[in-house]
Amino acid sequence: MKISNNPDIAAAWRSAAADLPLAGVVDELEALEFLGDEDQSGLRRCASVWRERPSLLPIRARARFHAAQIQDLLMALGAGTLTVDDLKSDAVQAWAILINAGNVATMLIAPRSEADYRARADLRRALRHQARRSGEPHIAHRVSRMCGDDFVALSEDGMRPARLPKILAERCLSAAAGEPAAYPVAMARSLQLWLATPVDLADVFDGARTLLRQVDVWRRLQGKIADSSLLDDAIRGAELLAYGRLARIGVCRALDDDDHAVKQAALDLIAPRARDPDPMRAAIEWAVELGRTVTDRD
Repeated sequence: MKISNNPDIAAAWRSAAADLPLAGVVDELEALEFLGDEDQSGLRRCASVWRERPSLLPIRARARFHAAQIQDLLMALGAGTLTVDDLKSDAVQAWAILINAGNVATMLIAPRSEADYRARADLRRALRHQARRSGEPHIAHRVSRMCGDDFVALSEDGMRPARLPKILAERCLSAAAGEPAAYPVAMARSLQLWLATPVDLADVFDGARTLLRQVDVWRRLQGKIADSSLLDDAIRGAELLAYGRLARIGVCRALDDDDHAVKQAALDLIAPRARDPDPMRAAIEWAVELGRTVTDRD
């Protein structure tokens, strides 16, 4: 369901404003919460989260799809084919948050295959290019922490681009609970409702903090058992869930001072955690910055 800059885009937005069925919207970070079996023990559940982590290919494809939706709309607005209204403004904000969530998830989720490595390298190259263009040392430093040093950059520059899967926009109508999807213009009212439904950032923060405390317990336990690798998957899964929650706090809009305080608390929580992977810590800092750009548009 690709929308082009032609008269059909006006019809697509008229349909979006009609009483079409609403669909649940799930971003790539929230989707991590649905991995594993919650009825399992915390150890087994976190280990299964790591083993079931998603491929980066569909995540990159959905981010590209949502970016195209914004680009097509902006082109239509510039050409005078459409006019601005609340539905379109809200849809753009929702797409922006979905893109941000997908980008940060790409930095947090370890690749499962060579194709995943190429997909991540595509985003890393784009981030390095943006950092160079910005001329800002702090941005370059954060990107280096997230994406690796010059040697890693050199190795990734030679990778061929990933071949992303074809997006079926209709999939959003039949997606299972907790399954992320691509959300086209037709789902604008669903996107508007999703944007208007606040996330309890304090609750998400409490969940992330609890997981990181569990990570610390398991790390101490590793030093007391013969085979410390038995806990590797559980620790990595707990880190992924915890940092996914912190990233979700980052990319969400801050609706009031309390939300801003939770975002700062997320940064304060990871600042002293030197044993955690530094690329993940840098990704949270990036997520908070991305969330600030969306909030500033309100």
